[in-house]
Amino acid sequence: MNEVKSKNRVISAALPLVPIVRNTLSSLPEATLATLREIRLRVSRPLCLVFGETFKYIAKNGCLVDTTQNQSVVICSEQMINDAFKNICGYSVYSHINEITSGFITMPYGHRAGICGTAVMSEGKIINIRDISSISIRISREVIDAASDISMRFYKSFGGVLICGAPSSGKTTILRDMARLLSTRYSMLVSVVDSRNELSGTYKGKPQNDLGYSDVLVSYPRLKGIEHALRSLSPQVIVCDEIGSSSDAEALLSAVNSGVRFIASIHAANPEELKKRKYAREILETKAFSAIAFLSGSQSPGRISRIMSVEDVCRV
Repeated sequence: MNEVKSKNRVISAALPLVPIVRNTLSSLPEATLATLREIRLRVSRPLCLVFGETFKYIAKNGCLVDTTQNQSVVICSEQMINDAFKNICGYSVYSHINEITSGFITMPYGHRAGICGTAVMSEGKIINIRDISSISIRISREVIDAASDISMRFYKSFGGVLICGAPSSGKTTILRDMARLLSTRYSMLVSVVDSRNELSGTYKGKPQNDLGYSDVLVSYPRLKGIEHALRSLSPQVIVCDEIGSSSDAEALLSAVNSGVRFIASIHAANPEELKKRKYAREILETKAFSAIAFLSGSQSPGRISRIMSVEDVCRV
């Protein structure tokens, strides 16, 4: 299992920000940068770098510090956040309006900028976000062969796989690598329904993450994407991210008798938590999945701790 390490890839996430952030990151060893998970900007609050589960702040001399107490650190002004937002949008906010109303903007290399502000509503729907108050840039990473073992087991079996884990445990990392491996090493026809553009990180029409020879449907509603794949792409495998609603169960049920195998993820750290999820039982009862893989957690993102059958999970 090898993480694709590129100092430029990580530093690119800071390109829309003030120079001191880029300069500070550029001065860090690659091993330290490899643990950077997020860059968080909140208006009138210190700019925060999240390394694993540790928070760091940037002093005005460009050094990293552990605390804001008795320290002169970089504070995010309203102007700084507005400038960062415009830069992230490439000074074309309107062209990103669909992403903005979904709460995030995809950046080069597949980094994602989560946007927080005041919702502008019309007929019960969010049509814009104004008065941007915070931006959270989540660093996108690729780990090659993170899913080599489970991909081999999937190829040799007959059912679908549900990837379960807590936030930041590497669910998306595993899904990406399974799509890559199954479509290349195992020569399977793979369609990726990337409803939130998190798997491919497509930017200006080009996937920023390696999904092998997969066909990628970006920003399709899950049901529509699955229907499109079945109708037009003849997939053997459909990969989708972050399921967990009644409509997701409906989408799976509509396709489960087509002979296609599914790979998907859901937020649940363990079997007990999975069973408590509102629509988890409904999703499991679709018979779209025969195995469930649980990830270790945010301390070891992308590592599978155990694989259980659906029957065993239901008995827990």
